[in-house]
Amino acid sequence: MREPADVAVVGTGVVGLAVAVELLHRGLTVTVVGPRAGAHRGQGTRAAGAMLSTFSELEPHHDKQRAGLETAERLAAHQAYPAWLERIAAMGGDAVQTPAGTWVLAPAGRRLSLNPIADAARAAGHSVEEHDASSIPALRVPASSAGALWLPTEARVDTAALMESLSRAIEHHPHATWTTQAATSGSAGTVACTDGVTVRAREIVLAAGCGIPALLPEHGRPLGLPPILAGRGVSARLNAPAVELGQVVRTPNAAFACGVHLVPRTDGSLYLGGTNRLTLNADPEQAPVLDEVAVLAADVASLLDPRLGAATLREARAGLRPYTLDHLPLIGRTGEPSVLVATATYRCGVLLAPRLAQLVADEITAPGSLEAHPYRALRPMPTPRIDDVLAEGAAQDLLEHLLQGGGHLSPAQQAEFAAFADLALRALLEEGSKAGTAVRRLWQRAPVIEAVPALFVLARRLEAVR
Repeated sequence: MREPADVAVVGTGVVGLAVAVELLHRGLTVTVVGPRAGAHRGQGTRAAGAMLSTFSELEPHHDKQRAGLETAERLAAHQAYPAWLERIAAMGGDAVQTPAGTWVLAPAGRRLSLNPIADAARAAGHSVEEHDASSIPALRVPASSAGALWLPTEARVDTAALMESLSRAIEHHPHATWTTQAATSGSAGTVACTDGVTVRAREIVLAAGCGIPALLPEHGRPLGLPPILAGRGVSARLNAPAVELGQVVRTPNAAFACGVHLVPRTDGSLYLGGTNRLTLNADPEQAPVLDEVAVLAADVASLLDPRLGAATLREARAGLRPYTLDHLPLIGRTGEPSVLVATATYRCGVLLAPRLAQLVADEITAPGSLEAHPYRALRPMPTPRIDDVLAEGAAQDLLEHLLQGGGHLSPAQQAEFAAFADLALRALLEEGSKAGTAVRRLWQRAPVIEAVPALFVLARRLEAVR
């Protein structure tokens, strides 16, 4: 029987492979568990635009302390990236480029969304330029656009190239093995796989994203883990010969999602993303639906460049983004000390991968390193209250969500609808009707701001079948 590895890493997304590479670099033996090739359906990494968004994910309503914490970790990852890529190449991977430069375009009425992004960049000593939206090269933005920021240090990376480089570095390493079957469970000392093979290791790192709950007994309660939720995002690759884009262009976060964004790919195509929908049935096999692709198409044409409505679709795919109730990553030891997690990176997994890999490897090589870290797996995580979530502007975000695809209401009508939606959701959560009971049940399962659109739709559907 083969000697147990020092560590088994379950999951072959960017976080899992980054953890494996970091552990190998520190001299440990590692077994990676999960598919090497194939479609990787549902995997967040493979569906990602891979914008390295150090600042552009910030929003006006973000708490200053929370924004400072996240920005500090993103900056640490940003600073680690060049040396990390060089190390991967030295271990047998390919050279991977990170072309720099991101435009953030504020749609009509959203000029203030640029302020926290610009403020954070300047505070960190990074260059930021304010421009008229028409200054964005290669695009014919709508005349109503409110302004733009140029962030010359925010970069991008090609996910296919990055994942291939990480995979090769692991495969070439003499202390690495790779079990390409999917895991079915992970517990102290063992990982069971779909082909009946059992992988043994002294410590196990679960880095399978939204697939982690299915690996755990009783939904992870013995490990003390909080719920891991799934945000479903759909992306597309386009052929758009009329738009020769050289840098990332995105809008600020809106409507419970990252802003609509275009990312140039090395093959000449354009990556298009921007959707995010809470799903309580995290099925990796579910293909993109027409409504999701339609939202992307409408947003890119109405917010970035109307010519993109004539782009041809090369591919569409769905990815599942793992996140927690407090929207912070989940790393480190669980209630079973030999089982660690590295997940819940939400929309920043590709950027944060080298930073989280370093933190997890620190905990394995020096137990206790993460005891005070805000991302530690066993941190207190109070359930958000509906009052707090609605106070974050959820009703206004709901309106933006409903108006995706070019819908329009006057500013006065928008304010009236937002106020009504706020009151209606509070009333439904309090009343004892069938609709109120169903809405409360859904909120109890997913008490996060991303649930607000689902609460709205649920109430409407229940009313329709009465």
